[in-house]
Amino acid sequence: MFTSTLKMTIAILLLSVLFSGCGSHPVLPKKSDIKVTRNTPGPECKSLGSIEGRSIKTKPTQDDVLDDLKEEAIRKGANVVKAQTMGSLGGTIRGEAFFCE
Repeated sequence: MFTSTLKMTIAILLLSVLFSGCGSHPVLPKKSDIKVTRNTPGPECKSLGSIEGRSIKTKPTQDDVLDDLKEEAIRKGANVVKAQTMGSLGGTIRGEAFFCE
């Protein structure tokens, strides 16, 4: 009984060590690390989908909206955002999130 328990414990330890390194983006970037561009990133970048930045302030600034866009990019695991459209009142901005190697 002791031998099978020991083997099971070793197997679990090995699997946990093996899978602990499996992650696509080990460290989340800061907002200041997110690059916002109007150009489509190169082939080394993978699209993570559409994102939107918003501000609920009555007089939103572009910085407020861009900060929210960058936070959304971080939640998706992106490090680059291609800005696409801005709402007519400046309270929203839409873009596409990318992870670039």
